[in-house]
Amino acid sequence: MLRPFRIGVQNVDDDPYDITKTLAATAQALTPQWEIPSTGYLNAIYILVENVVTSSTATATGTAGVGVLKEDGPYCAIASITFTDTNSSEIIGPITGWDLYVINKWGGYCFQDDPEANTDLFSATTNATASSSASGSFSFMLRIPVELVPRDALGSLPNKSSSTPFKVKITLADIASIYNASTTVGGSCRVRMFSDSYWEPTKVDGSGNPIQGDPPAVNTTQYWNKTDYTVTAGSMSETLTNSTGFPVRHLGFILRDSNLSRLQGESDFPNPFVLQLQSNIMLNRGPKLWKRKITEDYGYGAAGDSTNQKDNGLYWQAYCKDFYPKPGWETRRGYLRTTDGMRLQMKGTITGSGVHTMTVLTNFVGMGPGTSLAQVTT
Repeated sequence: MLRPFRIGVQNVDDDPYDITKTLAATAQALTPQWEIPSTGYLNAIYILVENVVTSSTATATGTAGVGVLKEDGPYCAIASITFTDTNSSEIIGPITGWDLYVINKWGGYCFQDDPEANTDLFSATTNATASSSASGSFSFMLRIPVELVPRDALGSLPNKSSSTPFKVKITLADIASIYNASTTVGGSCRVRMFSDSYWEPTKVDGSGNPIQGDPPAVNTTQYWNKTDYTVTAGSMSETLTNSTGFPVRHLGFILRDSNLSRLQGESDFPNPFVLQLQSNIMLNRGPKLWKRKITEDYGYGAAGDSTNQKDNGLYWQAYCKDFYPKPGWETRRGYLRTTDGMRLQMKGTITGSGVHTMTVLTNFVGMGPGTSLAQVTT
């Protein structure tokens, strides 16, 4: 028998992407888009965004709210991000920077998932009276996940061709979409991206035993999609049109009111919230029970937008908690199995008033050609 792929590989880095733009009154696409260098097998892409403001006081002295970020800040500095495969098909996106932050925090990829936990990487400088010349500066680091489980490298994708590369496309937002005060100076925004890969595996181990040349079920790919549903306050019953057909690993539900406020969405979230697959009631729970389960799974505390808190307006259901108490590092036994044509519905009563938006983030797994989920369920 061939020994597992992970025995023959180690992680390697490659040359980073590095570009700087001055944030402006209009959105700006980063050009050129990043064509990820060919290595062996791609695991993840890290994105470091650092915006430096040095002249807020001189430009807007006395203006209230200078540098105060919008609710999704500073991640809303990325208006759009898309990760495509070697055929230019979308694997992740298009989504916003805040959506990618959510995927990082809730997707179950790391020991410490919260991107705000390390203040050497995450910072935001604001000042309501514009007394700081750095008002509006911020930094954060996010990750585009590719590999599903480092234990066996499932989901790590072959990245061997320089003529058909993976690509990352990013558009930076306009100033008015990032800050509450349009008088905030945009600053110099530097974006760097770094790939994390495995090298080509060795043919044999140290004792001469042959090693698998590819990850299990090679070309198995995880996808993230985002669908917005317009719902009016009152009774809600929506069919999740883009969340079935594959094994589902995560479902995330994010409610915003007519002003796109997640804070109000937290108050207006259905109590109870019902998730029904065909005739089976999967979830029938109120926010307090859901918060308890979130704390058990992730360790996050009260609802809020600070470090290690449950984000306002967001409620999460993980189907990858069957190997360890924390979601991620799964054996794939717990995935929500769905097929084309299955009816998945969310139901409940939205409080408050007016039109709301319920965003559903779906993380699903497409098996590699000629393989099945059963073959990689350990």
